[in-house]
Amino acid sequence: MAELLVILLVVMLVSALVMLAGLALAARAIRRRNRVSPTVETSAPTSWMGAPTAGARLHRRLRTAVAVARAATAAAPSAAHLADLTAELEREAVALDTHVVIAARLKGREGRLRMAALAQQVRKVEQVASQVSLLAAQAQAPMIARGQESALDDLARQLDLLEQARSEVAEVESAAGVHRVSPYATTTSTGTGARATGTDPTRVARPDLGKPAPGQAVPGT
Repeated sequence: MAELLVILLVVMLVSALVMLAGLALAARAIRRRNRVSPTVETSAPTSWMGAPTAGARLHRRLRTAVAVARAATAAAPSAAHLADLTAELEREAVALDTHVVIAARLKGREGRLRMAALAQQVRKVEQVASQVSLLAAQAQAPMIARGQESALDDLARQLDLLEQARSEVAEVESAAGVHRVSPYATTTSTGTGARATGTDPTRVARPDLGKPAPGQAVPGT
């Protein structure tokens, strides 16, 4: 009986330790996600990830701006100068986030004025992040030399060539007495020859699949 109790206590202790470790990892992941910079810890509370307060909104805007700039820079590895710009922007955003946390503790008119001034600086950070994203997109765009056709121009030229070839084939077929039936054409016959014979002159003759081809033996003979 004593051994059974010891085993139960060990199982309970291990389960509690596993649960505590899981909670610690989850809390750490939340704190890391709340950072403005993935490599720099923030003093902003984790409640700011969804709080509607002015400080929380500014904190989230800084976090989003840095994320946008980092993603744009990672997508344009050929633009090495953007990495330096993004790193500088990230440092400025982290410093600004610290001021946001401090200003959020101020009350009354002083706190509102401080938040308004910080909001303008946050807006500048967002503008720089947008410019970095635009530069990264331009760096990824293919270079077109003067006088060189773009991809759309080349596609349009190929379509024109295909249309010209189709017109030439249609002229040859028309001269040979072959008429193609448009999928949008009506089946009503309007020609005098069609009324006399009861056939549609625009219909292409189809082979009789039940009739053996010349030289082909008939099954059963």
